[in-house]
Amino acid sequence: MAVQPQMQPALELPLCPVEPAARIIGQKWTLQIVYFLLDGRSMRFCELQDRLGGVNPSTLSSRLKMLEEEGMVRREQISAIPPHVEYSLTEMGHELESVIREVTRWSNNWLCDRCA
Repeated sequence: MAVQPQMQPALELPLCPVEPAARIIGQKWTLQIVYFLLDGRSMRFCELQDRLGGVNPSTLSSRLKMLEEEGMVRREQISAIPPHVEYSLTEMGHELESVIREVTRWSNNWLCDRCA
């Protein structure tokens, strides 16, 4: 009698490995927030809002909270007069630098001529 080969159970992979990242960085303003925090210095909420120009404060607040919950942004309460909050990137957030550089390069090559 011939031995039947045993079938291996199918691996359950996400439909697309980009999906979890796109869920985070695909939200409006998220990459721009990370871009402005890449220089390594902490920024206050109002500084970020000014740099982003046009972002609604509640949207910015919600994106910063989401990035903090995902482990990409660090929120630090500063006990000064007046007290304030500063935001900076974690190691995980800094790892997006190469992604942002490539998106910038791609945009410069293919899209920026259309905007001019």
